[in-house]
This record gives sequence, structure tokens and C-alpha cells, in this order.
Amino acid sequence: TGITLVLSAINYSGLEIVGNLSIIVCIVSMSPFVVLCFLAIPKVDPSRWLVMPETGVATDDDMGAGFFPDAAFAGVLWRPLLNSLFWNLNSFDVGASFAGEVGNPERVFPRAMFLSIIFVVMGYILPLLAALGAADTRQEDWRAGYFSTVMTTIGGPWLGAWTVLAAAISNIALFLAEMSGDSYQLMGMADRGLIPKWFRKRSRFDTPENGILLGTVVVIAMSVADFDQLVE
Repeated sequence: TGITLVLSAINYSGLEIVGNLSIIVCIVSMSPFVVLCFLAIPKVDPSRWLVMPETGVATDDDMGAGFFPDAAFAGVLWRPLLNSLFWNLNSFDVGASFAGEVGNPERVFPRAMFLSIIFVVMGYILPLLAALGAADTRQEDWRAGYFSTVMTTIGGPWLGAWTVLAAAISNIALFLAEMSGDSYQLMGMADRGLIPKWFRKRSRFDTPENGILLGTVVVIAMSVADFDQLVE
């Protein structure tokens, strides 16, 4: 609750602060993966990229059955896979919520979206190719948190610890971006008369005051739920 209140206060203090802090967090959180790619180059064996699962379909007992069944085809559990892809690649639509706060959005937004897609794809593919090619692993080993184990194998305990720290810090940027996007979206909907005008109110920092307040209340209320359930 305390962390939620602090990060909500940062959102309340201004969008520019959120943007600058998010850039810093992004650099810190991605830095161990950049280091991994360089350390893995002399150890990469491309044949490891083509290794298929040894036995049947990989399963993850922590995912649970969910609302839809675990449809398996070609050794892949498609429901968790598609859910993870959607979750990892979403929020591009949220950028539109900030259009009113950006100068010359018709020029800035297309360039930002194009560069974002490139960075996101590289941020996933390059570390995965480095990790899979430089370490002997099995598909069933790849569960939540396993990347830090691979990092330790390739670079040593210091890189594994750095990865865990970077993952924790990255959640700060995720929270800030999501809170900002949701609150500005509520304010825009209120401006168009789609929801109560109560959400149009701006703080003295020109941020959506009541949208941030609502988001903070929802996050605190949901913080008692199981994380895996929230993700699904």
C-alpha cells in the first residue's frame, strides 16, 4: 500500500516527471539483458535454438486451468502463450491517451510507435536467443524467474542478482505508465461526456486528479488478490 501511494503521488506530480523517471527505469531494467547479449556471444551454439521439447507438451502447474481449457497443439499450450503475448505487447493503445499532452502528435506518435515496436521485439528476441544459445536448458525449465538462473549460468551470480533487481525496478515504470494512461483516458472520456464530469478535474500539476485517485483505490483493493489470477 505504501509503494502504491508513493507512485500515485509521483503520477499526481506531473506527466513530465513520470516520463523522465520511466526512461531512467527502462535503462536500469534493460541493462543486464544488454550485458547478457555481449557475454553470450562467444558461448552461443545456434543448434540449441532448434531443439524441440523432449517429452510432449510443456506444462505450468502455476497457471491453473483458467476460464478456457489448456488447448495443446504442436507442443504448445496456446491459452497461456497467447495470454502472455497479449499482456507483454499491450499498452500501445494507451499512448493515444496522452495525445492532448504532446506537441505535434501527428508527427511524434507514428515515429514513437514504430521505434517502440522495434525496441520491444529486440528486447524479447535478442536476450532469448542469447540465453538459449549460450546455456544448456530444457523447455520445461523455463518457468517464472528462470531467466535469472540462466543469467547466473552465463555471467555469474552478480548478473543473476542484477537481473532480479532490474525486474523489481521495472515494475515501477509499469505502474507509472499504466496509472497515467488510465487516468488520462478517464479524463478524455469525461471531456467527451461518456462518463461523469467528475473525472475532468485536473490537479494543480495539470494531471487528472480524480482519475489517479480512483486508480489508486482500485490497485489497493486488488492488492490482496493472487497475482497469477490478476494476470489471467
